[in-house]
Amino acid sequence: MSDDRDPRSRRKIIGYAALALAVAVVASIALYSIYGTSSAAPGVARTVTVTRGTVQESVSASGNTSAVTSASDNFDSSGTLTSLNVKVGDQVSAGEVLATIDPAQAQANLKSAEASLASAQTTLAHDLAGGTPAQQAQNQATLVSSQQQVTNDQNQLTADEKSLATAQSALSSDQALGCPASSASSAATGTTGTGTGGTGTGGTGGGGTTSTTNAAAIPADSSVSAPSVSTGSASAIGTTTATLGGTVTANGGSTTYSFSYGTSTSFGSSTPTTSAGSGTSPTNVSVVVTGLNPNTTYLFELVASNSAGTTTGVSVSFTTAQSSCVTDQANITTYQQAVAKDQSTIAAQQLTVQSNQANMVVTSATISQDEATVAQDQVTVTADTKALANTTLRASISGTVTVVSGSVGQTVGGSGSTTSGSTAAASSGSSGSGSTGSTGSSASTGSGSTGSSSTGSGSTGSSGSSGSSGSSASSGTGSSTSSSSSSSSTFITIESLGSLEVVANYAEADATKIAVGQPATITLSALSSTEVSGVVTAVSPTSSVVSNVVTYPVTVALTNPPSTVKEGMTAQVAVIVQTANNVLQLPSAAITTTGSISTVKVLSKGVQTVTRVTLGLVGSSYTEITSGLHEGQTVVEPTASVSASSSGSSLTGGGGGFPGGGFGGGAP
Repeated sequence: MSDDRDPRSRRKIIGYAALALAVAVVASIALYSIYGTSSAAPGVARTVTVTRGTVQESVSASGNTSAVTSASDNFDSSGTLTSLNVKVGDQVSAGEVLATIDPAQAQANLKSAEASLASAQTTLAHDLAGGTPAQQAQNQATLVSSQQQVTNDQNQLTADEKSLATAQSALSSDQALGCPASSASSAATGTTGTGTGGTGTGGTGGGGTTSTTNAAAIPADSSVSAPSVSTGSASAIGTTTATLGGTVTANGGSTTYSFSYGTSTSFGSSTPTTSAGSGTSPTNVSVVVTGLNPNTTYLFELVASNSAGTTTGVSVSFTTAQSSCVTDQANITTYQQAVAKDQSTIAAQQLTVQSNQANMVVTSATISQDEATVAQDQVTVTADTKALANTTLRASISGTVTVVSGSVGQTVGGSGSTTSGSTAAASSGSSGSGSTGSTGSSASTGSGSTGSSSTGSGSTGSSGSSGSSGSSASSGTGSSTSSSSSSSSTFITIESLGSLEVVANYAEADATKIAVGQPATITLSALSSTEVSGVVTAVSPTSSVVSNVVTYPVTVALTNPPSTVKEGMTAQVAVIVQTANNVLQLPSAAITTTGSISTVKVLSKGVQTVTRVTLGLVGSSYTEITSGLHEGQTVVEPTASVSASSSGSSLTGGGGGFPGGGFGGGAP
């Protein structure tokens, strides 16, 4: 078996060696085809020369041509059409008479305005003469009345100032006396209440009946019993002091008493305990309490105790006196407010007197007002005169009449004339698909100009006895669109067909590269041999979405289009978005790119050498070379070939990868 395995092993080794050799040969051929040199191929190779020039990148989209400026001319006010001087297709000049309406209403408005002007002029003349006697008499009576009111107000001020002085003097006196109790303050009488902690009945006025509580065990001497008490009333009530009184009957036992007081039923304060003796007759007792708050209500009760028990009288209330200084200060505040009010009233009334005195004569202000009224009425007359003139409709721009809506006898107008220009914000009639490209050095940059628009104007008259009027004008620009009133249809439309533009919808990736002022080239499907230059005049800030494709309308104005270009033609617009000037360039077809590596075949003395290059700005026709070549070198353009070992075919230049199973023409 050992002999059988050795031949098989040798055959495997030979097979592996042959396979490795084949791989090495293929790799060598591939590397040589990319980086090696070769002698000139049989036949004549297509070559190009490295030159300096301009490489331009452009983005393309489609749209339709349209007029840059159009005007919708209509009468400012409605009326019956009396004449119509144009029809669709007529060429008109700005200012040319288009139609007229019945001027009767405008004439009536003008007549009313003229009457108002005459009245205002009469008023002005009358005021310049000083006014009528009746007006003067009325003004005099009003002046006398206002002067009397000032006198009355001054008398009231004097009285209030005197009262204020009296209150201030009283405050000084009371402060010198230590702010005694106010004379308006009075002590409250005692109120009835129930004894605390036991059973009892309350008294009224000066005191209440007693209630016995906490009786001690009856002693052997039954002649001693719990004391009897009666809470009296408070006297000598001041702002911070009061004398609390009551009666105590000792009932044969040694008895002491005290007063509990405070602002609530829980009291909180007590007087020192004092002896009431041991007699059997009622004894009047009292104590002075201090440290009270002014103008505050307090409760107090009398409590007496002996060996037989403790008795608590009913609670009685009293209110401390108000400080005279507080009362005085309140009076001062009241009179100060009265004095301030009197002074304000007098000041206002004096202004009234001044106004009434001014009315005694015709002031320069009145004359100025009369003159302003006259001037305003003159403006109204001028406007209504213009409105009468505007019963004749004139063309606001020069151009071709494209719409006439109306005939003699119909009611037309009411919206005025407007001039509009197409904008990039308006969606194009046909959607354009964007593509990226560039022009070679031989391509020239087209210069363009923006479309212009005329200004339409109109005035509106008004009716009424006062003869008011107004004027209005709408102007169109190359970047905005005006529309007439929705209540009135277009009467006559004029378009400047000699000035055209295209609104093309660009894909969002291309739209970000476009800016106003960039040059563009326009080709027309119907005129294959015609190429028109243009310039970007507007880029819409808002997009439109159709079938989930986001596009942005871009307006391009055509520069001096030939007469064969008509409105509405389908157009392809290429906007030049980037330019590299005076750079080395090659036709894009002469460059082979595989992955990130680009190469060309340089022909020198009949020998082709694969050379690696660095690319700059890339266009559809030409590409900028930033390194690897120099001006004047000759480069061989790749040619199409069919590989005998592959079932597919490949173009050796221009693309990367391995099409048809073979190697591409660029470096790996």
